[in-house]
Amino acid sequence: MRVAILADIHGNLPACEAVLEDIARVAPDYIVAAGDLALRGAHPRETVELLFDRCHALIMGNTDCYLAGHYLGGAYRERDHWKTELLQWTRDQLGEAWLKRLGAMPFSTRYSPRRGQDLFVCHANPRNLEDSLDPTLDENTVRRYFQHLDAAACAFGHLHFPYRRRVGRLLIADVASAGIPRDGDLRPAYGVFTFTPRGWRVQIRRVRYPVRKATQALTARRVPGGPLLIHKLVEARYRHHKALMEAARRHSGLPPPGPVLRPPPGANLPPRPLPLDMPAVEPPLPHHHEGEDGPNVPIDEEPLPLSTVQDLDG
Repeated sequence: MRVAILADIHGNLPACEAVLEDIARVAPDYIVAAGDLALRGAHPRETVELLFDRCHALIMGNTDCYLAGHYLGGAYRERDHWKTELLQWTRDQLGEAWLKRLGAMPFSTRYSPRRGQDLFVCHANPRNLEDSLDPTLDENTVRRYFQHLDAAACAFGHLHFPYRRRVGRLLIADVASAGIPRDGDLRPAYGVFTFTPRGWRVQIRRVRYPVRKATQALTARRVPGGPLLIHKLVEARYRHHKALMEAARRHSGLPPPGPVLRPPPGANLPPRPLPLDMPAVEPPLPHHHEGEDGPNVPIDEEPLPLSTVQDLDG
């Protein structure tokens, strides 16, 4: 069984189209949209329509709840904040029928290739839609989120950057963001979970897309807060990038970056790759792996650029 999971699309239609095109090449058995489908992008309705057409399952994210009127979080509760205007603009774009469908999405879904080997998919964590599973969290804190979960693997998003971690025998993985990546890489990401005789394996795939098309649309469609949304999209990282990158490396069993060795004067060496904590837009990142299905990075074998947590209310 193979399950493709894209999360945190946030109304970025060009990125969503690129991810779904790559998913078609992977040809999974199931496609899941793991929440935060529309808010913060220039094309909320078109993105939602595409996802409902292509995905086998769609689950609730925190911003989907805000749009549907179930509850509000963060700055969306403030009357005079630009996010309140963005929320209303997005609701107007979607219309009542789509808002109702967003509000009816389930909290989670699961896939069972074999008894006792379920893959559980949620937006942020198995308990709620708001708490981020930050890789710097201590073991006891993380275990509390999974203590009542009967599954072999758990996929989630919300944090907008990829990492893998073991919680006892449970494999957990953030599939990153297909709309607003925040791990130092502008390319949208999604996860592919494959069940093998040895259990679930997870792979994070990155795809290129026309970033300028997405940023120009935010301006052309006069999306409230457009300049800041563009900044967040292009910034592609959080403030505590280094700390979370180191934590994610540790959980994946990867060694820390070694000391920089300077070559002797006049040495003829090939160009150095970008360090992992630097963003890259077009060139492939270091440790990039070319697989049979195109560019991909299995996070259980090679490191990805990672970032941190900020502004997680969507």
